[in-house]
Amino acid sequence: MANPISAPVSPVFLPLQILLIAIDLLISLLTFGWINVLKTVTKPKPMRSVPVADVFSHRVKPECKGNLATVPMSGAKTLYEVFEKSLAEYGPSVCMRSRTFVGWKTKKIKEFGPDITDYTFSEVGEKAHKFGAALAATGCVASDPVATLEKVTTPCRIAIFENTCAEWMISALGAFSQSIGVVTVYATLGIDSVAEAVVDNSITAIVCNKTNVEYLVENAKNMPCLKTIIYTSDLIGETMKVDLPTNIPSGLTISSFEDFVESGDSAKYPVVPPPAESAAVIMYTSGSTGKPKGVVVKHSAMVSSIANVDLDKDLNLDETSSFVGYLPLAHIFELMYEFVCLSSGASICYADPKSLTATGAFPAGALEVFAPTHMVAVPKIWDTIKKAIVSKVAISPPVAQVLVNTALQWRAFAITIGLDTPLFNALVFKKFKKVLGGNVVHAISGGGPLNGDVQNFVSVAFGFPLVQGYGLTETCAALTLQSQDDLRNGVAGSPVSCVEVRLDSTPEICDKAGLAYLNTDRKDVDGNDVWGRGEVMVKGAAISSGYYRMPDKTKEVFVADGWFATGDIGQFLDDGSIRIVDRKKNLVKLKSGEYVALEKMEMVYGNSAFVDAISGGICCYGDGEMDRCIALLQIAKPASMLWAKSTGMISGEEKEGDWEKVKNSKELYDHVMANFKHEHGSSDLSHLEKLQAVVFLDSPWTPENGCLTAANKLQRRKVIEDFAKEFEEVKQKGIF
Repeated sequence: MANPISAPVSPVFLPLQILLIAIDLLISLLTFGWINVLKTVTKPKPMRSVPVADVFSHRVKPECKGNLATVPMSGAKTLYEVFEKSLAEYGPSVCMRSRTFVGWKTKKIKEFGPDITDYTFSEVGEKAHKFGAALAATGCVASDPVATLEKVTTPCRIAIFENTCAEWMISALGAFSQSIGVVTVYATLGIDSVAEAVVDNSITAIVCNKTNVEYLVENAKNMPCLKTIIYTSDLIGETMKVDLPTNIPSGLTISSFEDFVESGDSAKYPVVPPPAESAAVIMYTSGSTGKPKGVVVKHSAMVSSIANVDLDKDLNLDETSSFVGYLPLAHIFELMYEFVCLSSGASICYADPKSLTATGAFPAGALEVFAPTHMVAVPKIWDTIKKAIVSKVAISPPVAQVLVNTALQWRAFAITIGLDTPLFNALVFKKFKKVLGGNVVHAISGGGPLNGDVQNFVSVAFGFPLVQGYGLTETCAALTLQSQDDLRNGVAGSPVSCVEVRLDSTPEICDKAGLAYLNTDRKDVDGNDVWGRGEVMVKGAAISSGYYRMPDKTKEVFVADGWFATGDIGQFLDDGSIRIVDRKKNLVKLKSGEYVALEKMEMVYGNSAFVDAISGGICCYGDGEMDRCIALLQIAKPASMLWAKSTGMISGEEKEGDWEKVKNSKELYDHVMANFKHEHGSSDLSHLEKLQAVVFLDSPWTPENGCLTAANKLQRRKVIEDFAKEFEEVKQKGIF
């Protein structure tokens, strides 16, 4: 593992480092840690996937060959049935938890009260059934027994236009109890896209936040089918005044979530269980590569994805587990994991990304308050957590820096041989664990490629293996998942139990050595043994039906015999795991005719301390007019100012004008470029993927301004559009 924190490298500290490691090793040996070492070094290398027939580039989980998972052990065939069975088994257990939001402590810090609202499974069930009955009373009807990609003309779907919260999931469960589908929409799509989704799906009822009621009423003329607005008060503080509009169009009813639930008559409108092949969710993508697509997902597909839990020994979810839910429920990653929690009896603790830690919440962050056992996050969250720790340690005394570095480097080695680090656990890692609440035992990174240094750092610093998962909305988040005993970085994992995966040759796309990706390859570009390379294709019950009202788009990727084309370029490693090495849509051909991978470049350069992940990170760019790539980046102020003080550019306390002086200096620019050169040299990027020039920005990219999606993925076109002047200037430096 590379040196994770910039610490003084001095012979003075060498005896201290040797002494600490020796004491730690002695304690491990005296407490029989050597037994674990023997088990680890003698454990045979597992085969994580096996060929289907004699085709080595077409593989499946070993225990699922010829028998892919389709339903969980409970036998549930729909999402409603999943919850119904959990309701019977875990009724008195806590199902959902929410903190009381007081208001804004400062412009960036939310204040929460001491009270936590807990709902048991039984209470959630009662609310959901009443909500469903209230929907039926408004005229909503059951969906067609079989999901269709054609326009629906009956009010058989509701829209949920709200942040992740308990009311979101209760609304969805309520809709399913009446065989009503759920359309997920969110603010970053823009009101035109929201209105289009409402009209396209003949929606008569929508759930939203109270702050967005006026937004919807003002645009009601564009949504003539909309009859009922149900609003929640999520993140509306006790002292915050949000008025409802008074000029309400005729035929439109507005109700609070609580009143709507209370109006539901479960006796008059009993449960109408949904058929397995009916549409559960129409999930609109963020549209980062074009117009948002509505992915039609059947109940059977979602349940197939949930079935993986029964065969995943690593996950270890039960009624004693807790999960922090904060990613957008309008995205498949969060939605699937929350249903996994519901099926396992685990409690879901609701939060939002900016109040996870004390940097955005008072008096404490959600992680500290809820102390979850399970957590999922997108790469940007893990990167932010790593940089926050690194920055804090970097300004600590030299001895503390050496202690942390020694702990990280020693543990990075120790875990590879199955050894614990008891001394460093007490001195360093116990404090680190508190950042995530102290109880996390299982964590997944998904939604995009994770930088290897970040994966290593988190795994070592927090004492649990941070594993990668790989999936898409179209696969119900199910495709591959890394095992906890797999300590490699950059590995997407092996096929999960409900899918089979094959690689299709892409002779038109080449690697950095100029060789085409072929499914007959037995070596990758670095000489490693592989079982084929090519576009990742996936098949199984978890595959969605297609794109709503987009037959041409559906035909492009939902191909013959039930296969879905992901657009990702992968390779099977020698143990049957998959590594994603490129993405067709992110491969850009430069003037030379050779390809570069922009997303991979962003992952590598984003590891630099000078890239501010919280404000959006880095946006790399290249095209057919250019000889080399350039980038726009959010420059990290803390790292830049720390560097400026170390060089004497500024001294003492920061004064007005110091930041502008540092940010615009040639010295900082040259230092950042040298830092990027180091990041490039430590990676497997090609020479063409070395950045030629960059431009510093300090106006954050956010989902609110459209530069990021709701899942914090970069909207490259929007960034370039919003910073056109800076982009055009730096682009010229990439043309020789």
